[in-house]
Amino acid sequence: MNSYTRFPKRQLYIILIAVAFIIFISSIDVLMRVKDETFFELWKSAVLNSGAYPEGFNPTFDDYAGAEMFRYLFKIAIPMGFGLLTYVTYQKLRLNRLFIFIWAVLLAGGMAYTFFELNFGSVFYYLVMAGYLVLIITVLSLTQEMNSNRNL
Repeated sequence: MNSYTRFPKRQLYIILIAVAFIIFISSIDVLMRVKDETFFELWKSAVLNSGAYPEGFNPTFDDYAGAEMFRYLFKIAIPMGFGLLTYVTYQKLRLNRLFIFIWAVLLAGGMAYTFFELNFGSVFYYLVMAGYLVLIITVLSLTQEMNSNRNL
């Protein structure tokens, strides 16, 4: 019995659509936060009240935009890497249990990173969480696919 299986086309499409959905929704979320001056003022007051910066530090909008972009890149790194590696796995490589295990753990970590933002007032928060759930369920369904279909 070989533990390597061809990547199923149906799961590939589900994964790529969910990854694109997460990246798209995250992009809209960061655009909505950066364009609104209220969010900048809230961030600025939180930074000044944190006591982590020296006296006289006055954060600018560029600092805020940079912080939001850094957070955005962290937020999309896992889905982006997962989408790229899934496509390469479909084209050139074979599917194995290590792929499933590693990406299930990384996706759970990405979902936890999103969950602990605790941004319950944003619809984008719930949409990204739903996208992660779709990805995790699809990755876990690959185990069943490997057990039922041992093709080379």
